[in-house]
Amino acid sequence: GMLIFWLCVTASTMAWSAGFLAAIPGRVAQRPLRAACPARTTLTMAVASTTSPAQIVGPAWDLSDEYPSLTSKELEADLNSAIGMVDEMKTLGEPLANLLPGAREISLETVKKEKVLDRLAKITQLRWAASTLLRNVGTFANCIASVDGTDAVAKKTSAKVAEMAAQLSQAAQPASLFLDACPEDVAEAFLLFDKETAENEFIVKHSRKMRDHALSLPEENMLASYNVPGLSAWGTLYTDLSGSIAVTIQEGSTEKKTGLAAAASLLDSNDEETRKKAWWAIKDAWQPHAETCAAILNAITAWRLETYKRRQLDGFFKTPLHQNRMSRKTLDALFEAIDESADVGRRAMKVQAAALGKPLLEPWDLFAPAPVADPSAAAVYTFDEGIEVIAKAVGEIDAKAGDFVRMMRDNKWIEATAGDNKRPGAYCTGFPKSRNPRVYLSSYNGRAPLLLTLAHELGHAYHSWLMRDLPLPQKGYPMNLAETASIFFETVVAADLLNRAKSTEEKFAIAWNNADSAATFLLNIPARFKFERDLNERRPDGKLSTEEIDAMMVDAWRHYYGDALAQVDIVGGFSMSKLHFYLSGLSFYNFPYTFGLLFSLGVYAERERVGPASFSEMYRALLCDTGRMSAEDVVLKHLGGRIDETAFWQSAIGIVRGQVEAFESLAKELGYLE
Repeated sequence: GMLIFWLCVTASTMAWSAGFLAAIPGRVAQRPLRAACPARTTLTMAVASTTSPAQIVGPAWDLSDEYPSLTSKELEADLNSAIGMVDEMKTLGEPLANLLPGAREISLETVKKEKVLDRLAKITQLRWAASTLLRNVGTFANCIASVDGTDAVAKKTSAKVAEMAAQLSQAAQPASLFLDACPEDVAEAFLLFDKETAENEFIVKHSRKMRDHALSLPEENMLASYNVPGLSAWGTLYTDLSGSIAVTIQEGSTEKKTGLAAAASLLDSNDEETRKKAWWAIKDAWQPHAETCAAILNAITAWRLETYKRRQLDGFFKTPLHQNRMSRKTLDALFEAIDESADVGRRAMKVQAAALGKPLLEPWDLFAPAPVADPSAAAVYTFDEGIEVIAKAVGEIDAKAGDFVRMMRDNKWIEATAGDNKRPGAYCTGFPKSRNPRVYLSSYNGRAPLLLTLAHELGHAYHSWLMRDLPLPQKGYPMNLAETASIFFETVVAADLLNRAKSTEEKFAIAWNNADSAATFLLNIPARFKFERDLNERRPDGKLSTEEIDAMMVDAWRHYYGDALAQVDIVGGFSMSKLHFYLSGLSFYNFPYTFGLLFSLGVYAERERVGPASFSEMYRALLCDTGRMSAEDVVLKHLGGRIDETAFWQSAIGIVRGQVEAFESLAKELGYLE
């Protein structure tokens, strides 16, 4: 997605630069490959369409209000304007570069005399303006490529934007490093210089927390210039590799070749044999590339660790924690609660296994749908019907949210058509110039899983919509808070579907989603975290072999899944199939999702405490503050909680435990459990 793209091309930048990029609107919020998969439910709902899934087609989005085309004069003009701004920034930054050696001791008197504040203010203004144009073009190209992955012009445009983004980063380095290094009174004078500089208060102060880890200007520029052909090239290699792999699946006496995405779609089949064949076929398809994947993991991890060493960072958590605007104490509190609650996810999986008539789930059963008497009778919703289900459900919580959902449909800001060249998955993005969001689904068939996916992405869009009138530096939020509205929307819609259910079987099918979430966020995501932590701990001792990498993955799964999963020893190749381990610009792209789920459940529970009348206003205010506060401060202000204490997370996990217990009760009613 575009968020990943931007962070990858600027992976070497630090502090204020990182905060600046995070605050750029238009970022993509993409669901993680396993963690955010929607409920694998098969529902027999009332009030649904009589149309079959094969006949249901989602709408195409309209991008014409941004640019007529990728080759339009309007798009070219924006790129040219950005180039001019970058050139001006370079000229303005030259005197600042000369001041950097003495920046830590520079006096406010000298700063005023040399008109340094004027230069900093102008560079800041140009930086936001240039980034807005580049992000707008980049988002447009990404949207085009999502619908047609073969579009060569879109790929070329994205590559051009990536190169220009690196140039923008280098042009901004003198100002970034100066603001990080200068004395406190100089930084305060910058923030008080005018209205626009004042809007940068949070990201400047947050960035200065890393001031002791900045390198010299030549070193920072070297890292930035090497990033595209160096570090990010490893991530690109993985992306290209995953897009070219063919999977061979046995169908009767014949063999069928398909891509990874198509093969993965078979993992949620009602037929276990189909799931099993697909799982092994995917594993076999990756196996010839094990050495390549190991080389990529080794290279990316070693590059990061060496960079951390040169920056004199105390450990490999410092950067991801800073990016997520949270403390190590909060991370430790989160995982202390998770490690004490592994039984919750394991219980959910054991109930699922019983419902499927198995003693334990196998690795290929993790996407299995809920068993129903007649899968063909599952209810489906046309796109308009699905929009109304979502709008009514969230509208009961927040009327403005319901209106927003309908507006997204009416404005043609949702892409959900079917197409052979579409990229798989779902995401939310937005255009910085117009500040209008877009939602992408690779397909829409009217069934509940994709209905919940649509709700999830519309939650992301609503989050950005509420922040659209905020100053640009206050519009970006970190990964851990990015799931606040999306999972909230999904939770509300799932609860609404549960309330409508007419039979125990229908309720069980919906509650299957809660079981999926419990296993995903309390077992699978923590296992990924442990694997990546172990990888970072062991890499300094030398290059890790494919066997060692596989063994670490098996150990991580065994630690969290315990006795809830059969054949844990065969999951070693899991690391090859997960994009998140190969994102060159992001490390530990895992714990933010468990953080996000539990935090959103805490927000959802707050409605019961404050009452419906007060909740919607509090909810909107909370979302707006996610771009200008640390995670700890957001929770303390709006929920009165301390996320750096285990009790907060234990309380949130208590909600998940209650959902699993309800799931067990339904299973007993259906005779799956005694």
